[in-house]
Amino acid sequence: MSTKPSNFDDQNQHWVSVRVYYEDTDFTGLVYHANYLKYFERGRSDFLRDAGVDHQSLLNRPDPAAFAILRAEVDFKQAAHVDDLLRVRTRYRGTKGARILFEQAVLRDETLIAEAQITALSIHADGRPRRPIPEIVEQLASLIYSS
Repeated sequence: MSTKPSNFDDQNQHWVSVRVYYEDTDFTGLVYHANYLKYFERGRSDFLRDAGVDHQSLLNRPDPAAFAILRAEVDFKQAAHVDDLLRVRTRYRGTKGARILFEQAVLRDETLIAEAQITALSIHADGRPRRPIPEIVEQLASLIYSS
């Protein structure tokens, strides 16, 4: 797999590596299920940052904006273990109203560990839903993954 310096591959999939530390695991040495949501969050945050959208600039706008997770559907396929080197794949699927759609996966080498369908919501700083900022939608348009 050839990855561009911006962590996007030729199919607009974004990749970030995550090492499993002891603190990520339960007493059996397996990754605790809730930590996959943290890995997915890192993937989405790095996707946005590498695409030129950072959270702080959204909050510093005259009309501050942020994102909140509206829905997270996760399927666990395999267990990950302490010291594993995982890769988080993020696919941006576009927007639908105030919703921002992502498909994500955690892999160890080529083994699928977990996959998720994530729906984020574009919000005002006070938490009310808002349409995504048009210039950001335009900026991300070239990164939509289509299978």
